[in-house]
Amino acid sequence: MQRLRDSVLTHLRVSASRTQLMLMQDVSATRTLHRLLCTSTGSNHDQVMARVIGLVKKFDKIDASKVTESADFQKDLSLDSLDRVELVMAFEQEFSIEIPDEQADKLKCCADVAKYVQSAPKSEHS
Repeated sequence: MQRLRDSVLTHLRVSASRTQLMLMQDVSATRTLHRLLCTSTGSNHDQVMARVIGLVKKFDKIDASKVTESADFQKDLSLDSLDRVELVMAFEQEFSIEIPDEQADKLKCCADVAKYVQSAPKSEHS
């Protein structure tokens, strides 16, 4: 799935660079293209949530049966600060995003992560 996404994005970047001059003349068109590219390559909320929950369940220090959308990483799943850092790194790798420390501290459960992933800009390295 990731390879297909990367292939499509590569193609879209090449196609976009050909029409870049035309789009630069119309800021509105540029914003529309950006929105279309983001939504066409993004996942819907349920898919993102399933991926987040799947990642959390795979984390070796967590009892997978306790993982839900709203289970608090610290209170319900007993993760300490180092565990949470490792989990954030896994989210960053899985979703090709960067999560600043101040944002990472606000991610208390899977629902928070899914919401952040959907609103976060993609890393330039993806």
